[in-house]
Amino acid sequence: MSNEYWKCGAGNYIVAGADCFTSLIGNFIDKHNGDTYFNDESVANFLDNSINKYLYSFGTGLSYKTKKMSPKHSQKIAREIQKISGRPFMKNTDLYIDSGGFQVAMGAVDTKDMPAFIKTYHDFLVKHHEDFSYAFSLDLPPGPTSAMDIFDSYEQIEELNRLSYQASANLPSEVKDKMVYIHHFRTPSLYRTWSKFLWEEGLADGFKNFATGGMVANLSTDSLIPVIIYTIPLSEIVKYAMSKGIKSFNFHVLGGANYIDVFYHKLFSHHIKKTHDVDVKITYDSSAIFKALAIGRFIPVFNDDGNLIKMDLKSDCLHQYIGKQTVNEKVFTLLNEIALHYGFKELDPEVDTIYDHEAFEKKENKKPDDRPTFRRSVHMYLIFYMLRMYRELELISQKVIDDIYPLYEAGKIEEFDGHCYNLARKFNQGKNTRKQKAKISSLYKSLNILTDMDLEYNEHLINKFMSGDDISNMDDGVIKFEE
Repeated sequence: MSNEYWKCGAGNYIVAGADCFTSLIGNFIDKHNGDTYFNDESVANFLDNSINKYLYSFGTGLSYKTKKMSPKHSQKIAREIQKISGRPFMKNTDLYIDSGGFQVAMGAVDTKDMPAFIKTYHDFLVKHHEDFSYAFSLDLPPGPTSAMDIFDSYEQIEELNRLSYQASANLPSEVKDKMVYIHHFRTPSLYRTWSKFLWEEGLADGFKNFATGGMVANLSTDSLIPVIIYTIPLSEIVKYAMSKGIKSFNFHVLGGANYIDVFYHKLFSHHIKKTHDVDVKITYDSSAIFKALAIGRFIPVFNDDGNLIKMDLKSDCLHQYIGKQTVNEKVFTLLNEIALHYGFKELDPEVDTIYDHEAFEKKENKKPDDRPTFRRSVHMYLIFYMLRMYRELELISQKVIDDIYPLYEAGKIEEFDGHCYNLARKFNQGKNTRKQKAKISSLYKSLNILTDMDLEYNEHLINKFMSGDDISNMDDGVIKFEE
């Protein structure tokens, strides 16, 4: 690959768990001779050209058991943020603050204390606005299975969200410019409420960054609706932005980090630019990559057929072959390629073995199901590899879009869908699935949603396909659903 590939700037993936990432890499450098492998400067260079966006939650430390916020909660969060941003390798990164609204709406704070939490969050943002790049509005979306245990009525849910959004709308400009306005849509009730906030009450006025949520809810309606669901709120935000003369904005999809989602994000941004001459940078987030690595012990790898597969790193799989190399050999080829381009020390397979068997043998009180852990050096390099993969998927997706979008413009939809389906198959280990095929088949309608920006049709889709998960009212402790 050319040098431009490795020096291509940072992508749009946001890493959830900024504290975990900073601590892992920082502790390796400072406490485990990690500076013989890489230093803050070389890590900063990697981040500048791979993934430079990180997320930390104001909800960190909230407890579903006590349902109380510590009196020193804000101070603790501020210290952690300063620790993250103060690390030299994080100097050029964007730090996003999540409000913790999801945890609050799921019961981590007593309902009667939610107004106080809303005030505490906004006070924190004003006081510490120089310590972060962006902060999400504090939304309190009800969970279909937990709403009746937490809220008295849907009216209460709406009023609490209105209170929070009004607080964000009234922030000083230096803070508001960093705010990310979250627009909900997942049920008819939520759609009506957030439509009022957006179009009637002016609560989004003055915002420059937007987002939508609910992508990871996995509701029963997800497989029914004939479009990629977040094109509905995206189309409405594009329409809103155009009505305000906004020609460029950021749009974050909370969740939406499956590999094929990367292609959708790039395609929709490309289409909006072509159709409306509006620049939309779509970002997305997940923390699951670290779990896949530490617990699942696999990494995504392109095989000789160009399919992105899961390469199993368990110790009894290292001798297996992937193409002409064993898994063990492939790991060091991939990791040392990153080392070469970003000034890291190359790993020696004889010294930096994938598993630290010596430490495992010395471990006392081992349990029957204990297993060796990754050697620290290899673990750190694997984290970098996982981050780099999202940037690679973005580059691949953009090239495919540049090649095939003219087919869409020429009305060759079947041929266009065929190329999209082929990419989806490659990103899914070369497998064909019914869900995958349905999603690709919905791309044409999804692009039409973004072209037409038809609010009435959007509401029709939500009423028809998303009402099954809707809470229309809660009466005497019984949740009632819209018919």
